[in-house]
Amino acid sequence: MNISCIIMASGLSKRMGENKLLLEFKGKKLYEHTFDLVDSLNFSEVILASSFEEILKDGQSRGYKAIMNENNEEGKSASIKIGIENSNEDNPLIFFVADQPLLSKESVEKLIKTYEKNEVITYPFVNRRRGAPVIFPNTFRSALHSLKGDAGGMALVKDNPVNEVQIKDERELMDIDTYESYEELKEFNE
Repeated sequence: MNISCIIMASGLSKRMGENKLLLEFKGKKLYEHTFDLVDSLNFSEVILASSFEEILKDGQSRGYKAIMNENNEEGKSASIKIGIENSNEDNPLIFFVADQPLLSKESVEKLIKTYEKNEVITYPFVNRRRGAPVIFPNTFRSALHSLKGDAGGMALVKDNPVNEVQIKDERELMDIDTYESYEELKEFNE
């Protein structure tokens, strides 16, 4: 199945006070864990929305459509729009955030297999917590494009059928927004 992958790496890291995506974990920068995971999967295209030259250059070197997000102050919706505007309009879309270094290939493959059986909004779920990445059928392009501010695609979940895909470990959904979460993450540095 052809799926367009969109990596959102434009966050302002306001709670962190510095660019969290450049912090180190297991010998790599946080965002590199997401890039390496995406590279291990078979997406028909990868669109990277970022506000950071270093991250964009890395994405370009991997063959991504790397696009500068000039409107990162607007929030998540700006990255979502970049992804929609620069991806194949016939493809479903999978949205990754770039600060989930514990997300496993096994979990993403499970999401994709579930989506292929039932083509509705699909996301990981564990212990009543839902997270990213999220897959949307291409019929949601207009609704996603109309999101405003920091609203993400989860705003569309409540009124539509979904696949909640149970994953094994809640840590896979952990995103790094504060120094406390970064310190917690470093405890998993086995």
